[in-house]
Amino acid sequence: MPLRPTVLPLISLTLLISSIFICTIAAEQPIKIIDDFGRIVSIPKKPTRIVSLAPSFTETLFALGLGDRVVGVTSYCNYPPEVLEKVGRGEITVVGGYTTPSLEKIVALEPDLVIGHNHLPPDIVMKLEELGIPIILINTSRSIEELYEDIKLIGKACWAEDEAAQLIKTIKDRIAFWEERLKDVRRVDVAEIAWVNPLFVAGNDTYISDIIWHAGGRNVFSDKQGWAQVSDEELVKRDPSHIIVPYRHGVELIYDGIMEMKKRGLIHGEIHPIDPDILSRPGPRVAILFEEVVKAIHPETWEKAVEVERIIAPSRAVVGDLLTIFVLARNPGLVAGEKIVELSINGEVFSQKVLLRPGEARLLNFTFVVKEVGEYVVKAGGQSVVIKVSPTSEEIMSRARESFEKSLQEYLSPMSSRIEVLAGELNNLRERIRNLDVNSTALSERIVELRGELEYLRNMAVTSAIISGIAIAATAILILYIVPRRRKAKT
Repeated sequence: MPLRPTVLPLISLTLLISSIFICTIAAEQPIKIIDDFGRIVSIPKKPTRIVSLAPSFTETLFALGLGDRVVGVTSYCNYPPEVLEKVGRGEITVVGGYTTPSLEKIVALEPDLVIGHNHLPPDIVMKLEELGIPIILINTSRSIEELYEDIKLIGKACWAEDEAAQLIKTIKDRIAFWEERLKDVRRVDVAEIAWVNPLFVAGNDTYISDIIWHAGGRNVFSDKQGWAQVSDEELVKRDPSHIIVPYRHGVELIYDGIMEMKKRGLIHGEIHPIDPDILSRPGPRVAILFEEVVKAIHPETWEKAVEVERIIAPSRAVVGDLLTIFVLARNPGLVAGEKIVELSINGEVFSQKVLLRPGEARLLNFTFVVKEVGEYVVKAGGQSVVIKVSPTSEEIMSRARESFEKSLQEYLSPMSSRIEVLAGELNNLRERIRNLDVNSTALSERIVELRGELEYLRNMAVTSAIISGIAIAATAILILYIVPRRRKAKT
């Protein structure tokens, strides 16, 4: 029997509600976390009231987008600025120092998750466990990879694993950006000074030592383990090319102590002050720290790391033009400073220095005079354009004239040979005509002579004819006279 039309929407609605309910139940299922101490911690529901007992954890929570769930922090938790703003508004409570948090303040916040570290007093951890407040303990990271694991752990404990995976990817991409540019650099000697009087340095198996290595440096105290105390003489003997020190206005003790050694000529390396909060906190700002170290020990690499977003140039020009080419360059990193922007025009390199904040883009202009006809290939970063250069109108006329003269010469060249032949033949003809003229004159004279002779002969012929006629007539007359007389005589 078919279902009535009114029943179908009800079934669909029931299925939808059931799906939501099932998903909600599944989402609210307790999870178990194994922290850095091997403790199995059960977290019954998604934490919405979190107490962070280390500045690096607080930074991580806010970087994961969980700042609205944080209700308690230490007095050292000062980043991002939103933390202090929330503290000022009473939305977040300061529960004490890094190693001296107040158990009473933590409990009073009724947290459903506390994130602690390996330097916490054990009794605080035990009391929280006895009260049924979930607390996970995280060791201070000794490498970049351990930092990734810590972010994963915090993400899982806060039911934000996807956000943690994305944050890790972002950090890895930023570090990989610099590692790619550093793969062929020569390693330089570096030391990180954690304290003076007595002198403490970062040895092997420390977070900063790992960063120095990945940033193209060599920790001169890598033979020491952890945060090691050394003598001033050891630092003088090793005399690294670069010395990293924590420094911030109002916290100059370490910086001043190392600078004094340099002024006395005991050490000669470059001194690089870095914000102690960034330097000492293995957290989401590791990408900033990494870039700061790159900038310090390999400035030639850092300065040229510029992203060219666009080249603006004319597509055509005329020889002699003063061209202006615009380059839109951006600082792809997280650290401000002077960047070198290079522009190549047919292999000739032009460069400018420009101060850029993190992510800032500025439009730079380069000028040059076009000297030759042809195609000019302009390159900057991964961008390129082509400028086609034509000659000037005067050059066009000059070239046209030269081309016409050349073509005319090529056309007349074979004719000139023919003209020379014709000229020779004409000279020969003229000579023959001259000879003919001479011969004609002689012939004319001969003709005249012949004509005279002919006239003479004709006259002679006429005379002869007349004489012959006379003779014949005379003869006839004689005959006519003689014959009848003879006849008469006979008779």
